Amino acid sequence: MKLWLITVLITISIYLECQCGSIIQFPDTSENLIRLKRQSPTTGSETCDFGVDPNLVTCDWKNRNGSALKWELGAGTLSNWLGGPPVDAGQGDDALRGGYIFFETSLLAAPVLRVDDITIREGQNAFIESIVLGSTGAEGKCISFGFNIDGLSAAGLRVILQPTNKEGKPDGFFRVLWGTKDPTNKNWMISEVLYTYNKEHQIVFEGVAKDLPDPFRKFRGYVAVDNIAIKQGLECKGHCTFEGGFCGWINDEDDDFNWSLGRGSKNPSTGPATDRSSFIYGGIEGGYAFIDSTYPRRPGDMARISSMEFEATGPDTPMCLRFWTHMYGNGIGTLTVSITDTREGSNRDIWSLSGEAGNSWYQAEVPVASPNPFKVTITAKIGKNNLGDIAVDDISLTPGSCPTAPQIAASTSGDCTFEVDECGWSNVASRERLDDIDWERTSGAALRSTVHDHTLGNDKGYLMTLSRSALQRPGSRAWFTSRDLKATTTPRCLSFWFVMNEPFIDATGPSLGALSIFLRSTDNSGGIVMKPIWRLYNHQGPDWQYAQALIKDPNDAILFEGIWGSGRANGFIAFDDITFFDGSCSTMPAGAKVRPGECRFERDMCDWINGTDKSPASWRMATVNRRPANLPDKTFGSPDGYIYYDLFNQILGANMVRLVSPVIPVTDEPQLCFSFWYAAFGAGESALLQIMRQDNSSGDSPAEKIWSLEAKNMDTTRPTWMPAQVTVESNKPFHIVMEGQATNGGFAIDDITFTPGSCPTRPDKASLKTQKLKVK
Repeated sequence: MKLWLITVLITISIYLECQCGSIIQFPDTSENLIRLKRQSPTTGSETCDFGVDPNLVTCDWKNRNGSALKWELGAGTLSNWLGGPPVDAGQGDDALRGGYIFFETSLLAAPVLRVDDITIREGQNAFIESIVLGSTGAEGKCISFGFNIDGLSAAGLRVILQPTNKEGKPDGFFRVLWGTKDPTNKNWMISEVLYTYNKEHQIVFEGVAKDLPDPFRKFRGYVAVDNIAIKQGLECKGHCTFEGGFCGWINDEDDDFNWSLGRGSKNPSTGPATDRSSFIYGGIEGGYAFIDSTYPRRPGDMARISSMEFEATGPDTPMCLRFWTHMYGNGIGTLTVSITDTREGSNRDIWSLSGEAGNSWYQAEVPVASPNPFKVTITAKIGKNNLGDIAVDDISLTPGSCPTAPQIAASTSGDCTFEVDECGWSNVASRERLDDIDWERTSGAALRSTVHDHTLGNDKGYLMTLSRSALQRPGSRAWFTSRDLKATTTPRCLSFWFVMNEPFIDATGPSLGALSIFLRSTDNSGGIVMKPIWRLYNHQGPDWQYAQALIKDPNDAILFEGIWGSGRANGFIAFDDITFFDGSCSTMPAGAKVRPGECRFERDMCDWINGTDKSPASWRMATVNRRPANLPDKTFGSPDGYIYYDLFNQILGANMVRLVSPVIPVTDEPQLCFSFWYAAFGAGESALLQIMRQDNSSGDSPAEKIWSLEAKNMDTTRPTWMPAQVTVESNKPFHIVMEGQATNGGFAIDDITFTPGSCPTRPDKASLKTQKLKVK
């Protein structure tokens, strides 16, 4: 428990900073001034959509006076010229022309500026500010906005509350109300922030760029915001600060007693002294919700508050529920968060914590996803005595998944930030001899890289990295496996963040390695069964990227596999922030989708089978001791990791070998592009390779030859890998059949993939007229 408290305190510390500034205004046309009045944030209801090209407007939002870097107005029609996203957040008929405001994160300001006799150093980030706002009142204000972040130089967005003095200038420490450091994959995301403040202040949007010394700062990137509105607090659905009431949360009638509103405990042995905001920032304003465990409460009594109904979340759009909790006292019981499906009436716990957690406020979070409309319920249960007050404060919901925190509160095993430990995940024991190397829990400080961990975004956080060894060879692998997962009745989604970076790529091309996700189970004979559900190869970029994989039928365990290629010396493979949430999500990135029949032959033949009956000649996996001479693996440059056939027969046509794919199912696309790499080898006069498509309707259905290549007068000194592709009809389930002949030699095959859509046949000389052949 102490380790968890330390981790949370570290997380809190990244938000505590000091920043000062004042106001400078964009130049406004007369037309803009009309819109300023109509869309002022002081009205509490209007939205600033920044106009439509060419009539773009800033409303009341202004660049900070003295800030060396500026936000600019933009639109999709101007994006390829000036920067910013290709559409605005409205996504309507005018999405291309619709306006927004953005910060080009590759900009570098002048080293030194002089403003009002004040020296301003070179700018790191850019700030836009609202007009000076008055007290929010007890119900608070709801800030809603769309945001879009992309590019190597972009590092995030923050929403800041900046206190001001009587002159309207910044006065004192700012508060970070909301922040993200993650790219949005060129999509607009919508977020809301509820806050309360009883004095004059400004709302500031800070566009965050990579540090000035960072080599990626020179690359194009942007942070954009759109549709900013400052509304009444109750319009932030589900959010609550408990300053002016329960914000639409309702005490249930079928429990034992009610939650109450409070400002400070009457007993120093339990309950908080102040609300969460005052605990962190000081001040005397603020309240929270709590359960009073004194008489006449008894152990086991429960109090519930339930939210209003939320719409169903999409399969790829979970939310993160965050709240702050205070659980201090000898008699602390249990705090539980659950989801109620209002259509089916079912209820499931998603977060639960019992016992004392220290005399401080700590942030908790849990992913929320539901295919049907739902409500969130927070239940507190009285513990063993009356020193058991439990308090919650500052409930919020933001887009995206998040690992359950603290780890021990997860209702199902698997979620992990790796800040404390591996959360039950572990490397395969060396005695099992199933892998060669390990995954290592590594601190950001130990990386010696511009990449930090994903959770905290600094060198104090931890992540999992693929270990290096001077003795390992290309193809060395590491397995990292979960505990057995609890069975569920609905599909689940595994999400995580990963980096696959190869900074220096030699003339032979990318050769970093692979990152894969498997379902691991055992068959009736006790053998290990590995089912791939997500896989990416080689260099993917220098920054953290978001990933998802669908788990249709939860099996014994989830397994992360890392494989080093020949480029391991300067490469980096890592993952962080594993999260499970309910729903049939899409595979992300799209290139990580595992399709039946795709194979790089690093482990096995991926369900491709030899179709050569009653013959010693067959396709086989290359091994270190038995393979074509001078032909390394195409994927990683290792000695093995591909398939081949090698024949010697003077009678051409008497030694056909066949390789048959697993069933390729019907796809959304009418056609697929079947791609692979081939290499001819040997000393014979010729070798033949042909590709055929066979419907899966029956074993006697005719096969259609779609690709054929004959290599003649082969050079045996150094075989060369060559790319090949051909269009395959996918309106019915089918098999791919590879047939080969040779007089002295053969063909090797590697890196088989299917991609949506048609493609030209390559190489050109492999193209042929369609013909039907009877396959025996």
